Amino acid sequence: MDRALDEALVNSGSASELNDDAGSAAFISRAVSLAHPNALRIALYQATGDPDLLAMKLDTQPVWGGTYFQPVLTDDDKQLLREKAVAFLTRSCRTEPKVPDDVELRRLMEAFNQGPVSDFTFQMGKEELSFEAFPRGVDWQNEPSESVKAAFPVIIIGAGAAGLTAAVQLQRLGIGFTVIDRNDGVGGTWHTNDYPDSRVDIASHNYQLSYMRNYPWGHWFATQPELKAYLNEVADRFDLRGNIRLKTEAVEAGWDEDSASWQVRIRRPDGVEEVLTGRALISAAGLFNQPNLPDIPGIESFSGPMFHSTNWEQGYDWTGKKIAQIGVGSTGAQLAPRLARDAESLTIYQRSPQFVGKRDGYRDPVGEEHQWLFDNMPYYWNWFCFALFHMTFDVDGLQNYDREWQKAGGKVSERNDNLRAHLQAYIREKVGHRPDLLRKVQADYPPLARRLIADNGWYDALLRDNVELVTDAIERITPNAILTADGQERPCDLIVLCSGFKTERYLWPVRYEGRDGLTLEEAWERDGARAYLGITVPGFPNFFIAYGPNGQARAGGLMGWLEIWVRYAVASIVRMIESDIASISCRQEVHDAYNERMDRALEDCTWTAPEAKSYYINEHGRQNTNMPWLPGEYYDWVKDPDFADYEIRWRK
Repeated sequence: MDRALDEALVNSGSASELNDDAGSAAFISRAVSLAHPNALRIALYQATGDPDLLAMKLDTQPVWGGTYFQPVLTDDDKQLLREKAVAFLTRSCRTEPKVPDDVELRRLMEAFNQGPVSDFTFQMGKEELSFEAFPRGVDWQNEPSESVKAAFPVIIIGAGAAGLTAAVQLQRLGIGFTVIDRNDGVGGTWHTNDYPDSRVDIASHNYQLSYMRNYPWGHWFATQPELKAYLNEVADRFDLRGNIRLKTEAVEAGWDEDSASWQVRIRRPDGVEEVLTGRALISAAGLFNQPNLPDIPGIESFSGPMFHSTNWEQGYDWTGKKIAQIGVGSTGAQLAPRLARDAESLTIYQRSPQFVGKRDGYRDPVGEEHQWLFDNMPYYWNWFCFALFHMTFDVDGLQNYDREWQKAGGKVSERNDNLRAHLQAYIREKVGHRPDLLRKVQADYPPLARRLIADNGWYDALLRDNVELVTDAIERITPNAILTADGQERPCDLIVLCSGFKTERYLWPVRYEGRDGLTLEEAWERDGARAYLGITVPGFPNFFIAYGPNGQARAGGLMGWLEIWVRYAVASIVRMIESDIASISCRQEVHDAYNERMDRALEDCTWTAPEAKSYYINEHGRQNTNMPWLPGEYYDWVKDPDFADYEIRWRK
């Protein structure tokens, strides 16, 4: 990212090494100097009502070479803002401002934006601000008796962020639930992906749950141990563990029409099987749950250790080893620099290059000053989180082809081509002095047609004397080496598979059988997994998917969308209970019309570019991961379930 992002991801620096006492005048002045100016301006206005703050003028600053834009204060106004903020924070007595009502909140957002905001920006922005304890909470309209609630147990498969959020929602409502997870701990992806240097590539304050307010992140981009601890904190804070069954596998789930319930066969840690009954079933298995093992001739003959990044052998010491790494996606590019530091040699086998871009502050800790400001400046944390949301949700024209732009000689669109130029300039900056290497790492597909990778030291690692990037195809693996198509055989002691996941295997490994014996395999046999809104499938009543087919949103932190999908499911369950409904099942014609519109819209998106083959594309050649809709359009469809989209069967 550009240094312009210092306005959104604060420059962490090393200021706290000065060791001033927290709360001293010098400490406060330093903390304020590191703050996001526009977020601080609005928070300070809430606290003081000072009209000078709203009178400050904003400029528009490009980020990532004009891919995104953000409002920033002029230098003079920044200085005035900091003086006012220091004066406010050094006062011995401060009054906590009130939470704004909707009219005032929209006015504040428009002041932040220096212009009108859309209804979507207001509605989802309000949730991201987290002024309320549960901004995406579901509430009863006509709360039933405890006995009625008890008659509607819910089964949740998966104890990652989505599964835990579903549990939190149901617990608030007093609806019984059981969470099933095959792992030995909660956390889902962040429990299992514990390879060295694993971390998120989205800013921590944009990759968080709205009901976990002002969580003290250790890094601007949280590490795997931090994220695992965070999700364990969710389980503990909301007292969920009594309803979570770990090391328990969901084997199959079948719909029983007579009882209007799901019968879920599970396998306990002792191997004994039992059947659980749930009136509703939520799959929170996630997208990245089945490792993809490459089909390379001779792979089974390798005599040394070999493991997938998601099944890392923690006790293995690779110091002084000859390591072969297969794959250079998000995981491979993140892991390679760590392996290279201690290995005798690291040979990286690349099938195709990726766009790897800079993230300011990617490895930096959240300094003491920043956290102090989050804790002590009323609502600064809220507006800091809003700033991250605000900047990245404008994706109109970024991932779509602009035919007029192409006719004029452009490749995709002005914004996408700007991003391409920005990324290519960064690559040249890093390895341009090595033409042989530059040729190997330059991608030819449209940026964002594949996942954009954060630079964790990838290019620096490639420049090390003990690292070789091999682009010739792997022909076969021998007992102690890898043979490539150019005839070279490179010995190795360890093979690390950074080959991703079988993302098209939605809901794996559970077998689902819906109404009239229909299985998901049968429903999806034509061209892969499909769902209405990425959440529900015709013929599978009372069944909801979090992070389902074509459910990946085009912008925003994943945690927020997980909450929204879960809210849709839980709101549906609440309405069923309140209305004495036995079951709801998505109407086939509604599902089909939605998917037809989606297929047409996807034709205009960069993910289908033939040169951009990725995990987004399933075995049928269909883009099966991302949605084509702009965030605001999709948000309107999923903020509340519309029961007109469903076949309703009433209790007898």
